[in-house]
Amino acid sequence: MNAKPSLLLTGATGFLGTRLAPGLASAWNVVRASRRAQGPDAVRLDLEDPDSVRAAFQEIRPAAVVHCGGAARPDECEVDPDMARRLNSEAARLVAELSAQAGARLVHLSTDLVFDGEKGWYNEDDPVRPLSVYGRTKLEAEEAVLSGAPGSVVLRVSSVYGRPLGARPCFVDEWLTALSAGRPISAYVDQWRASTDGDQLPEVIARVLADPDLEGVFHWGGAERLTRHQTALELCRAFGFDPALARATRAADERKPAPRPRDASLDSSRLAAALGLAPRALAQGFATLAAAARSTEKR
Repeated sequence: MNAKPSLLLTGATGFLGTRLAPGLASAWNVVRASRRAQGPDAVRLDLEDPDSVRAAFQEIRPAAVVHCGGAARPDECEVDPDMARRLNSEAARLVAELSAQAGARLVHLSTDLVFDGEKGWYNEDDPVRPLSVYGRTKLEAEEAVLSGAPGSVVLRVSSVYGRPLGARPCFVDEWLTALSAGRPISAYVDQWRASTDGDQLPEVIARVLADPDLEGVFHWGGAERLTRHQTALELCRAFGFDPALARATRAADERKPAPRPRDASLDSSRLAAALGLAPRALAQGFATLAAAARSTEKR
């Protein structure tokens, strides 16, 4: 029996990595890599320490790399742009270089925030114009990956949500914490996204890795374009909370360190057709979350 090929997963202890590692394990020997990764299937990798990145590649000699590590909080990136460039664009450049040297297939996770939000429902051919430091460093990372690792895939995702698996909370977790305590939540009526079901991403990436003809930039978001407030109402419906707890607010009335696009919704039809897989509707994704929460409460 042939041993499974090795896959190096960066950011393995983060929100995306914690669900990708088990989801890719059927076809790959997944090696979890991050500053906090522990266990026999883990290797230390600090994206701010190039030597540790090189050492991880030297030790693992991966056949594939999924790079989802980096700085993911736009406001923190805006306040500390040097940190954002080290963790996003510079780290991606090194990962791409080492992947090319190893002959490893690279899938790099990127963001909808490379767009300015003036159009919405963006496809892969639309021009990019990030508004924030985070968006600019992620775009620089995309360019470094595509130029440094031929045959790689850049996968842009949007407002990813999913079951809590011990990593940092996502926006849905923060809303559910408040709603469960009977506290209202605020959600924008003037900001649109096509939120990505994080629990579908392992299947998406597994299919991408299985198709060597796929390369370049692809989008994977949700099935529909909704405002943040519509998203909050869907969550209340799925979990049985009073929809009056979802209060409508306007992003235009708030000021945050990092500017956000008005409408960064992603059109996923190109990759959906290539993979033979449909993006999940938000109602379906939230229903799955609610069922998982009820199952946990019964234990």
